[in-house]
Amino acid sequence: MHPSRSKWRAAYRLICERIRSGELQPGDRVPTTHELMVEFGMSNTVAQKVHRALREAGLVETERGTGSYVLPGAAEKLNAAEGGPA
Repeated sequence: MHPSRSKWRAAYRLICERIRSGELQPGDRVPTTHELMVEFGMSNTVAQKVHRALREAGLVETERGTGSYVLPGAAEKLNAAEGGPA
């Protein structure tokens, strides 16, 4: 697997796990693209891909200039996708 592909997947999975576990609650800001770049050693383009995937999954919404925030029901959506308890 190409290194950038594994980095974005790892970042995506980690944020999903933080949402699922309750570490990130509805309304909480998820790590910025810059924070992802630092934490995972990824490029801005790859960090943006993480945010795009989170939005497309219906887990976060992005407010231009302020960040991306966990949507209500995101943990339940992740649990349902995994077949776990809601």
